[in-house]
Amino acid sequence: MDSKILLKKILERFKEKGIARVDGYNSFGYIRETENAVFVTRETGKDTPIPFKKIMIGIDAYKANASMYQTTPTALREVGITHVTSPIFALLHLLDAEDYN
Repeated sequence: MDSKILLKKILERFKEKGIARVDGYNSFGYIRETENAVFVTRETGKDTPIPFKKIMIGIDAYKANASMYQTTPTALREVGITHVTSPIFALLHLLDAEDYN
């Protein structure tokens, strides 16, 4: 599936659920979207913008290597995502592993 379609599905699901959470990891709440980012609230109370281009990097990484879905947020560092690995990990897991095939 096209990466932009997957991004749209992730954002729709996040907005609908209001939260992105993977068992055993931090959860992130939906605040709002802009043209280039989605803003999330962290459990620490800090609101953080997550650029769509970084989410797209994660989507492309999951599409290229299906086993990444089963790893941890730190695996996203291997593809150049830093500082926002946990929220991107949670967002990417709003879809099922099969969606990235």
